[in-house]
Amino acid sequence: MLNLTYYTRDNCHLCNEGKLQLRLALSELRDNVVKLTEVNIDNDDKLQEEYMVRIPVLSDGGKVIQEGVLDFVTIYDYVKDNYK
Repeated sequence: MLNLTYYTRDNCHLCNEGKLQLRLALSELRDNVVKLTEVNIDNDDKLQEEYMVRIPVLSDGGKVIQEGVLDFVTIYDYVKDNYK
């Protein structure tokens, strides 16, 4: 199982679009392939400093998969290629 983290914030249209792309990509894969943790950066100064101008950010153990604009193909291919 891959443990992915999705950094987001309130009232972020790119975050909402990214969440849709995530749902679509993950729905094409087998169940239990990904555990997705959503983290709102609004309540954490350190996360705001790191991700404020980059969100949404999808990461795998600190490795950034995509940021800014997420797309179906990149998400799907990453999970397919890295799921063990």
